Amino acid sequence: MTELLLGDEILSAYAAGALSGPMRLLLDAHSEVSAEAARERAQADAVAGLMLEAEPPAPLRAGALDDVLAIIDAEEAGIGEAGPAAKRQQHAAGLASKALDEILKLPAPVRDLALERGAGWSFGGPGVRTMELLREGPAKAELIRLEPGQGVPRHTHDGREFTLVLCGAYHDGHARYGAGDMAVADPELAHRPVAEEGEVCIALAVTDGPLSFTGPLGWVQRALGGMN
Repeated sequence: MTELLLGDEILSAYAAGALSGPMRLLLDAHSEVSAEAARERAQADAVAGLMLEAEPPAPLRAGALDDVLAIIDAEEAGIGEAGPAAKRQQHAAGLASKALDEILKLPAPVRDLALERGAGWSFGGPGVRTMELLREGPAKAELIRLEPGQGVPRHTHDGREFTLVLCGAYHDGHARYGAGDMAVADPELAHRPVAEEGEVCIALAVTDGPLSFTGPLGWVQRALGGMN
């Protein structure tokens, strides 16, 4: 197992509230599948709490407390709008099928976003499916599903790519990554992730720059003016 944590720079940005949405999703998902990552995030949460305590309190707007109490009363009476968690559960129940089992077994932060987007996969190549979960500026979080023995074309990156394996395993020509492992690729690394035989591999990939394919597909990408 290759256990790689996100590091002080990213955890500091998380504590300061400066981390992008895709990177926060990665941190949340990693904390669900790695005890060590959960411990580091807890420490970052503690730092964030201290920073918050140091901030001067902001005054509530007039009537804010009454609005909150009214919402609580409506929920207790059963006439309020269902909360986000209830809506996701209803949606999951309505769409429950064998095809959704994989999604429902994913870490909660990833699963919930996937369900909100209809749990629909897009074609990413032979044996490859993708599902964009979140995009914020140049940063993007997506699920990548690899059939056993299948993989994405060899590529490099214009920025960094963080890949967290959620189930199954893959080898990228440099190392093997199994469930709970994190891989980090920078512009210097060219790799081709391929799922191991015998089990579907699903990973959460977060990038802060587009992919740059090599080989014949790279020529096509350049001819088309780039691909996101």
